[in-house]
Amino acid sequence: MTGASGVKSTARAIVRFVVGPWPMFPWIVFGALFLLIVLQNMQVSLLGATGQCRFSCVTMPRAVIPLIGRPESGVIVNDVDLVIILGNALATAVVVAVALGVGSRLVRKDVSGVPSRPAYLGVLALAAVLGGVARVLVLSPAFLATPSLSPAGVLPTSLRTFVSITVVQSLCGMLIARYQGQVAAATEAMELVRAQQRLVVEADERAKRQVAELLHDRVQADLLVVAMEVRAAIEDCDAQDGRERLERVVTDLERIRTNEVRSASRRLSPAFGTVGLDTALDELAESWASAVRVRITFDSASRALLMGPSSPRALVTAVYRVTEQALLNAVSHGSAARVEVSLAMPSALELDLMISDDGKGLPPTGITRGSGAAIMDAWCETAHGSWELVPGQTIGAVLRARFALA
Repeated sequence: MTGASGVKSTARAIVRFVVGPWPMFPWIVFGALFLLIVLQNMQVSLLGATGQCRFSCVTMPRAVIPLIGRPESGVIVNDVDLVIILGNALATAVVVAVALGVGSRLVRKDVSGVPSRPAYLGVLALAAVLGGVARVLVLSPAFLATPSLSPAGVLPTSLRTFVSITVVQSLCGMLIARYQGQVAAATEAMELVRAQQRLVVEADERAKRQVAELLHDRVQADLLVVAMEVRAAIEDCDAQDGRERLERVVTDLERIRTNEVRSASRRLSPAFGTVGLDTALDELAESWASAVRVRITFDSASRALLMGPSSPRALVTAVYRVTEQALLNAVSHGSAARVEVSLAMPSALELDLMISDDGKGLPPTGITRGSGAAIMDAWCETAHGSWELVPGQTIGAVLRARFALA
């Protein structure tokens, strides 16, 4: 059963290749048919001139354009008129191409531009007949200035033209179908990559949010309980020195609880509903204050977009995450002492994020893509953006991210 099924599938593929249907390619057929008829006219002309006809000979007039062969050259070839050869081929190919184009517009096609098989074969047959008639009965006398071929020659000429058109159409259709299949596979693979990037971003944000909630709720509560227990221990402590030491412990616990833990929680998962992007970026810059000076600027349009009541959450988070990763790279890889972060909207349809540093710049061999680049790729893809890392004008490196707002 499997063998019979394979034979049927092969047969259907052969039939599909030979008789279509395929989309119409009038101008490709024009070029192929023109070249084929030119070669055939050359053969007929040369064979007729040397008296070696095997099919039908056409009496050629005296040449008016450069000759192929000269009597003095020893080659027994009479004059061949290139205007006749090219003109006949051009006129026939134009008639066929116009017939295919008009027929393609008149027949009903599906969403991919392919007509039904009867309509497809009908248009090809009509174009072949018109081409055969044009070549044998109409255009040959006009170009050759001699009696045309016999009307009986219309049928074989039309059949040859039909075969030529069908072969060209089938080859073009097969190539187009193969190209469309490759495009569809590439598009599917790209959509899969984008879906995976979105899953990575969502999983990363979910993990950070869970850690932030743990820090905010559980750790802060535990630190508060410890501080209260230490305060109770202070009341029971008689030694002044011990009481002072315990007071310093309580102060440290309060600082860790109110500042360090809260700041870490916000950096892990900024609550952009209550904390603006400017505040979140300022806190991010402050966390790097001991290692690098960070300056953050907004233009008026970007500030209104990113900190308004209807600011897009994905875009705001993407800007924050890309900036976060860029600061990490500037300090850890570039040994930068100063970083400039600027946000601007050159038009209403795009947002530009530029992060420049004064570090040691990019390595001569180029950057090595790691998890940080993957994170920025994912966030930029989520927010319809792209990024690139280029050398600075004098020193350091510049990260440019551009987000489409349409």
